[in-house]
Order: sequence, then structure tokens, then C-alpha cells
Amino acid sequence: MNNYMNFLSQKLLPIATKIGNQRFLVALRDSFIATMPVVMTGSIALLMNAFLVDIPDQFGLQGITEAFQWWVTINNLVFKGSISIVSLLFVYCLGVNVAKIYKTDTLSSGLVSLAAFVIAIGDSVTSSIDASGLKGVDLVTAFKDSGVTVSGSSLNVTISGLLPGTQINSNGYFTAIVIGFLAAIIFCKLMLKNWTIKLPDSVPPAVAKPFLSIIPGFCALYSVAILTFVFEKLTGSLMIDWIYKVLQLPLLGLSQSFIAVVLVAVLTQFFWFFGIHGGNVMAPIMEGVFGVALLANLEAYQKHEAIPYLWTSVSYGAFVWYATLGLLIAIFWKSKNEHYREVAKLGVAPVLFNIGEPVMYGLPTVLNPLLFIPFIVCPAVMSSVAYIATSLGLVAPVTQNVTWVMPPVLYGFFSTGFDWRAIVLSLVNLALATLIYLPFVKMADNELEKAG
Repeated sequence: MNNYMNFLSQKLLPIATKIGNQRFLVALRDSFIATMPVVMTGSIALLMNAFLVDIPDQFGLQGITEAFQWWVTINNLVFKGSISIVSLLFVYCLGVNVAKIYKTDTLSSGLVSLAAFVIAIGDSVTSSIDASGLKGVDLVTAFKDSGVTVSGSSLNVTISGLLPGTQINSNGYFTAIVIGFLAAIIFCKLMLKNWTIKLPDSVPPAVAKPFLSIIPGFCALYSVAILTFVFEKLTGSLMIDWIYKVLQLPLLGLSQSFIAVVLVAVLTQFFWFFGIHGGNVMAPIMEGVFGVALLANLEAYQKHEAIPYLWTSVSYGAFVWYATLGLLIAIFWKSKNEHYREVAKLGVAPVLFNIGEPVMYGLPTVLNPLLFIPFIVCPAVMSSVAYIATSLGLVAPVTQNVTWVMPPVLYGFFSTGFDWRAIVLSLVNLALATLIYLPFVKMADNELEKAG
């Protein structure tokens, strides 16, 4: 076992460390994190509406919804200004974080990335209206010169001069990543090459600084505009639609497979075992793929539509990441080792709020060969059980963005929109984690007793 651990630490961990520290992946991770205050506020608004609309509706208490309709409306406004425009928020943050890499003007870089993203998306929305019931009416003649086109028995209404809501929400994430990186890198590179307008020293810095960004910003925005124009002429479609169909949808589809869900859980825990922050290493996948799935579920829930994705980034917190609590239960239940029991007593309060570091480094579980197998097996088993339960419809998919310090069991209940079956699933997974850890805790007891 020790030889195996040495091999992993010497060969694989340097690769994981490089991935975790790759500057553009760090910028991507930090950009997702930077949107959290607004995204979490929108999520809380959606959660409150679940309290005021969905739960009363289940018990025939629509009077509660009617009484608090004013607050439901306010929550909807907050949602509209947060989750519904999340791609705009993200692309600005991405521009800022790329500028931090190059040590250039962060504000201008963020604005350039935001403007470039708007350039790359559409500026109109088309809706189709079924007019089959209008018998005896010549639709082509009736709507001539009105801006409404006719296709068979459907009226196609196009409204121009706006930002399409379906492109600035979670659907636009991958386009925001591609265009945000492109525009910000062009801007920052030209800033470093001093393609700038320099004013005399007598000009106040507050006035002179924006002038330095004009030429790099001009070049970045026109580069994206030309690329967008050429792409649309060659393909006949918007770049954002192409990226969504070719890149975003396939990646999200792959993320929903059983193997992908379990593999991410195992890899995250694997890095943690060696003292590397697994969440940071896996953040580009966790937030860039599963996080986008979460936002799509949030929007579908808000609109009372079918939930598109079985598994999201919050699904791990709801049903997987509390395996350490199972370890503590196993220690309290069977361990006679004073050190283990003392660490468990000190760690139980933090673990109840999903803070596992005191136990991980106190026992320790990090680099502890005796606990390596359950440390890896627990998240694999828990994610498997939760995925199968969700896919079979035994538990509702996660539709709420719950803060990560929500205690286990409640985490699953809240994140699934108050599905009581999530409580059962959470308790089942906790029992499984306890049973998996139990023999290894006994083994560790025996080994520590032999060692004196």
C-alpha cells in the first residue's frame, strides 16, 4: 500500500497540481465563484417562491400564495436580475480575471469581454403563433408589410433590438467562455505591447487611464465583430447557437452519464486524500459543466417546465460530500482509540455544516493508507445510489442552489424543492458511508494499538 501511495504522490499528483494551478483554469474558476453573490441571491428568491407557491399548492393552500403574491412578484424580479442574466455577469468577471493574469486594467478588460459577448449573440427573438383556427383568412394578405411572416398556418413574429433572454442565461455560458477569453486576451496582449494612447503627465490619472485602453479595446471588439460577421455569412447561423449545439449540449449530455458523475466524485476525493483541494482542481468541470446544468434546472423550475438535467453541482453536496459524517458515526460507535474519539468530538460541529478539514487533517484521513479505500469508495457508492434513485424518479432532481454549509439531510430536502424522499435518500447514503467506514475504523484501531 505504501509503495502504491508513493507512486501516486510522485507521478500523478504533480500533474493534478499543474492542472489546479493553470492560470486560465484558475481565471475560469474564480469567475464562476465571483458570480456567487448574485447567483445565490437569485437562488434564495427562487427557494422562497417554492415556499410560497409550490408547497402551498401541494396541500391545497393556494390562499397563502394569493396573500403573499406581492412577495412572489418581488422574488421574480430578483430572479430576473440574477439567474436570468448569469452569462452577462460571468463574462464580465472572466474579463476581469484574465486581466489579473496579465496585470493590466481589470475594469476595462471586463467591459470589453462583456461588450464582445453582446456582439457575438443575437439581437432579436422570433415566436411562432398557431393560426390554424383562422379559417377563410388569407394570412399572407392580412399580415402583409406588418413585419409578420407566414409559414403554412403559423405566424412568425420577430422582435428586434433586444438581448434574447435564452442567450444571456445559462444557455450562453460556453459562448461567454470562448468569446470572453478571446476578447480579454487580445485586449491584454495589446495593452502589454503598449498599443495605447498616452496623454501628458499633466492629465489626471482618472482621465488618462481610460485612454490607455481605447486602442486595445477597439481591436478586441472589432476582432470579435468581424469573426461573428464572417461566421454568420459562412454558416447561416449565430455563433452562440452553433457553440450551444456543438459544444455546450454535448458536454452537458456527457456529464449526465453514470460514469461521469461517479468519476468526478472519485477524482475530487482522490485529490483531497493527498492534501490537494479537490474542489479547486475539479472546479472547471464542476462549475463549467455541472454548474451550468444547475442553472438550467433553476430556470426550468422557475418557469414550471420539465427539469432538463438529472445531476448538477449541488447534487454532490446534497447526497455525496457528507461521507465524513459517516466516518464520525463509525468512530463514536466502535472506535476505542482516544485520539480518534477526541478528534471526532472536536470535528462533529464543523462536519454538520460540511466543513471536513478539522477531521481530514486531525485524524488524519489525508495520506492515511488505512482509510484510503473507504475515503474513495464512499463517494463512489453514494453518488451511484443517488444517481440511480434520481434517474428512476425515486427522488426529484436538484432544482435549488443551496448554500454549501447547509447540514446534511436538510441539504437534499431543500435542494430538491422540498422532496421528502430526498431525506430518505440522504439517510440511506449516510448509513452506507457509516457501514463502509466501520471495518476500516476497527482496522485502524488495531493497527494503532499494535503501534503503541
